[in-house]
Amino acid sequence: MHMLKVYLESCSPAQRPLVAVLLLHLDLLVDQHKYTTYREQAVDTITLALDSSLLDEKVRISCCRALLILGGRISFSGKVMTEDWILKKAGFLDGPELDVQEDEVPMKDNIFSSSNIIHECKEEEVAVNDWLMLISASLLGDRKKSFLYSIFRCLKSGDRDITRVCLTTMAWLSSTLASLHSCDSRVSLFSVVINQLKENLKDGESLEHRILAAMSLLHFSKIPECRELLMTIANEITAPLKDLCEATWMAKELYALISRED
Repeated sequence: MHMLKVYLESCSPAQRPLVAVLLLHLDLLVDQHKYTTYREQAVDTITLALDSSLLDEKVRISCCRALLILGGRISFSGKVMTEDWILKKAGFLDGPELDVQEDEVPMKDNIFSSSNIIHECKEEEVAVNDWLMLISASLLGDRKKSFLYSIFRCLKSGDRDITRVCLTTMAWLSSTLASLHSCDSRVSLFSVVINQLKENLKDGESLEHRILAAMSLLHFSKIPECRELLMTIANEITAPLKDLCEATWMAKELYALISRED
């Protein structure tokens, strides 16, 4: 891994996000419990790349792909399916990959086929969720540059592509937070992200943006302190959630929670 670290330090800014993701994955495979300098440098590189992506299109493209790879949903042929898998989980059936003709996608790559859904390996799903827990713990580790704050800045930027990918990232990352032992110390930072997710829910550029924001907010509601915060902004998000109820069950569940309806 030392050679990969050296390469990370010398490669172009546009290459760094993807190289950093590779370094992070390799380091976690070697030792999941010891927080190493390799892991720290990988996460710091991803965080800095997020900041740079707001000014550099090449870095932005690379950053988007790197974040989607972190989401851990990749087809047999290597196609990154993170966003589409999350939208499918939310019950939204009009994700971009669903527009692809059946003869263009091999059956083994079609994660939306009924046979794949019915026979999905529970052990594999548990393994993916455990892996995402490790990724989340690494991304949220104590450091000078905050990954979540960089996500917040990107969500606030108004750039369609980076906003969509950061919303996708928050959708899976937020699903792990309630199980992380260290999440209590970051509630103040969560509140900053929650307020921006609220804005994306209300004024998101696309339906997908709003669905992803609703999913993240629902996940945050599993954390008691964050649920209290959501109740303070209930009047602002009740209407947009109600509008989304037909598009995703997650909006319906969160709407019921904050409006205290069954």
